[in-house]
Amino acid sequence: MGTFKGLVYVKHGRIGSKSEGPDYYLQTWDQEYLLKYADRNLWELDYYLEFFCRKFVDVDGKISKEIIGGKEVYVLYVESITKISESYIPRPEMELKAKIE
Repeated sequence: MGTFKGLVYVKHGRIGSKSEGPDYYLQTWDQEYLLKYADRNLWELDYYLEFFCRKFVDVDGKISKEIIGGKEVYVLYVESITKISESYIPRPEMELKAKIE
């Protein structure tokens, strides 16, 4: 389990199929993670994650490497998520510098 900081955004996946719908991602300074909060059908919204779209957040959860659609994807299973007020994608050296000052 770990804590990750980044921006939550939505990509529409499986376009043109019956299961077309939103996929929620967390963009950190070096990686993107597919977010999973609750079991849902692929074409349905996840209203909990939808609330945090286009916002910077802290996410606590577990990471798993899975193969989805023939690609290896890092999936972050969300335990909790909170909004942070940042104007940039948080980077480790910036966090360290802020703690020192």
